[in-house]
Amino acid sequence: MNLTTTEKYALAVLESRGKLSVLQREEPALYLAASCVWDMMQAGAVTEDRNGKLRVSAPLPKTISYCGPVYEWLAKKPMKQEQAALKYISALTKKRIKALVESIANDLIDKSVLVVEQQGRAKQCHVNTAVIAEDLEAMRDMAGAVTPDQLMLAELLLDSRTAKKLLNKQELSIMKEAVKQSSGSFHVYIGEVKKYYDTITTIILVCIVVSAATGGPALLW
Repeated sequence: MNLTTTEKYALAVLESRGKLSVLQREEPALYLAASCVWDMMQAGAVTEDRNGKLRVSAPLPKTISYCGPVYEWLAKKPMKQEQAALKYISALTKKRIKALVESIANDLIDKSVLVVEQQGRAKQCHVNTAVIAEDLEAMRDMAGAVTPDQLMLAELLLDSRTAKKLLNKQELSIMKEAVKQSSGSFHVYIGEVKKYYDTITTIILVCIVVSAATGGPALLW
């Protein structure tokens, strides 16, 4: 089955941790949104204007219809590509993240590669691992013939700390080195997203420390 890197990333996260709610946690959600932004850029559904802001420029292709929540959000609120993913998930509630996760989960359910069962208060996931087995196997030995899409998947799994759940220490080390040596445009893009995320996180932590020391209000993002 021809799945996108975003779809494979979601399946890998769900395979490693089991519950649908895991995709709503900050780091998995950030890289899920970042991958969707990338999908839309590559499809020409969103493009940069002369001010460097992403704007909706064409209908969303059916193959990436799961990007709908981010696409509709960008249609109302254009912004720079490295900021888009972080600002998408940075609401005080998880409403936007939940909408994206549900959109992707429904897409995977429709493709019969994911089953979601309600167990108590949690939604337990059962993944058809056959559809990502080849990619995961390739990433266990990144010195082999790895495709650009597999490198993209490896980067998403590393940055969201999901790779630790899927690989042993030696495999993890090999993956890190392969991704580090990558010079692809996706690597550059995710690097910018991560740098922006780290900068904002540092500012928040500093504000929290200052607030605690002075008794003043903390800055929320």
